[in-house]
Amino acid sequence: MVSASSVIEFLGKLIPGYDYRAKKNRLNTDRSVRDKLARELKKAAVNLKEVSDLAYRDGKREIVDHIKDVLKAIDLFVVEIEDAPFGQSPLFKVDKVNDEDIDQMIQFDKALVEQLEVITKTSELIYDHVLKGETSDIIIQVRKLKKELDGMKNTFTDRLDYFMKR
Repeated sequence: MVSASSVIEFLGKLIPGYDYRAKKNRLNTDRSVRDKLARELKKAAVNLKEVSDLAYRDGKREIVDHIKDVLKAIDLFVVEIEDAPFGQSPLFKVDKVNDEDIDQMIQFDKALVEQLEVITKTSELIYDHVLKGETSDIIIQVRKLKKELDGMKNTFTDRLDYFMKR
């Protein structure tokens, strides 16, 4: 099992100032995590938009339709991330939070970042394959990306539910 400190170190490299332990840092950490998620999802959307444009020029309507669905899902999810209640959780208002709650927050963030990495890398691979003319499995890769995005949305919802119920 991976230690909490190694997970915090991993997340700290991706999200500067990552720390839920001190009350004064919890709000900033939550905001930083959500900003990172939204920013990286927007980057993935840019890659997919480029692929869609190339597919459209090549008359590959089926690819365009699949990407259009994923782009819409990404846009809606980014809005959900950006508009999620900020700082309303009891976890952000109390001075001392138990270690179990902190560990759970860290695990949610770790899962989100890992899912985000899959989405980002998959969008980059799709883009690279299209540039190389390798388009035979693009729809499969787009479906994989959509499935990972759906999983990420579920994790984000679970995270928000956990924060609000505490």
